[in-house]
Amino acid sequence: MTQKDHGELPEKRELGDQTEKTQAEEEPCHGRECSAAKSWPASLIFAGAVAGALGLLTFAPGRGGPAHWAWLAFTSGIALLISRTGRVSRWRAVFFVVLACGFMLKFKAGLLGITGSAFLAEDIQEVPYCHIALSSSILNTVYSQYLALKSGSWGAWGPLSLGGALWLVFTLALGTGWCSWVCWYGGIDDGCSRVLGRFRLRRLVLPPRLRDLPLAVLLFFAAVSMMSLKPEFCLWACPLKLTTGFLDPADAVRKAQLAVFATLAFLTLVAGPLVLGKRVFCGLVCPFGAWQSFFGRLNPFRVTVRRAACTRCGACQVCCPTFSIERDQASFPKVLAYCNRCGECVDACPTGAITYTVLDRLPSRLPPTPRLAAELLEARTLFLFCALVLGGAVGGLFVPDALRSAFSALLELG
Repeated sequence: MTQKDHGELPEKRELGDQTEKTQAEEEPCHGRECSAAKSWPASLIFAGAVAGALGLLTFAPGRGGPAHWAWLAFTSGIALLISRTGRVSRWRAVFFVVLACGFMLKFKAGLLGITGSAFLAEDIQEVPYCHIALSSSILNTVYSQYLALKSGSWGAWGPLSLGGALWLVFTLALGTGWCSWVCWYGGIDDGCSRVLGRFRLRRLVLPPRLRDLPLAVLLFFAAVSMMSLKPEFCLWACPLKLTTGFLDPADAVRKAQLAVFATLAFLTLVAGPLVLGKRVFCGLVCPFGAWQSFFGRLNPFRVTVRRAACTRCGACQVCCPTFSIERDQASFPKVLAYCNRCGECVDACPTGAITYTVLDRLPSRLPPTPRLAAELLEARTLFLFCALVLGGAVGGLFVPDALRSAFSALLELG
């Protein structure tokens, strides 16, 4: 007999009372599949793979030498420490800050060699075109590409297209992870945010609408730059241009720009990070962060919260340096598109409920594999490999030169 024969009906379910549980809600983390620290064999293989890939990308004819070998050894050493200790953010921060310091030393050392001063210059230098300028003046870039293509000026069109292609490669590999693993500007406020240690006021939680402030900055400067046909964010709002070498030739305008640069640099790169323990410039100002939060969705790597293991303690929201974690209606943490994949929440979670995934696919659903293969092929390891190789490749463009400049300066002083 059927239920219908007995006049019985299946239990009624109210629409919306029971929704299909996601994998992150229903499956806890078990055993070594979710272990952060990897075995020595896996860690050594991982570090060796990072060193090998980085060597292929950075060692060009005529660009070798002790400084390049030192940078390769440093990057692969960071890979070994992250893998063996399981602490992502601690060692990522060391790598990130060293990369940023190398860039600033090389950048200012270049000015020092040209003008005799790292911050003051009588001659107007061309504004360096970087990824932040690309996002904040994207309409200018598209327009210039259109003009170059229309006129047949392939020499002008080609380099811009190459830059776009490189950006696409980095976006597919890292997404918003660029902002915590590669961006030489981000390492500055990241370093400042760690200086005071436990004395920081890290419990600041932003109103949800304020988190979209970088998007407003992006839209505003994209529109203004298009109207003026100049990189206005670089000329007025980028605190990294704190040098007279890149300011307007008119004295009054130059003083105004210098005042804006100095104020923004102090508030967003020094004072804010020192007091709050947060990356204020990256989290609340940088237009490239908003840009990557949109296009970074092309990247398959995610930071996923496993609800079955989450105790809703809020530690992840407190420690997030870029204000990228909110609470949903059930007080579970919600990772926003602004997440930089820095690993702070992954390390801080007391129950291991937060992990790196590929498209939110958790490790417990992967087919059974041998331990060594499982450690090397999990999403966490794959993301860290991409981050360290690409970050190391970018750092290889200026950190070895910075090391040579610093060494030469020390010899002259001696």
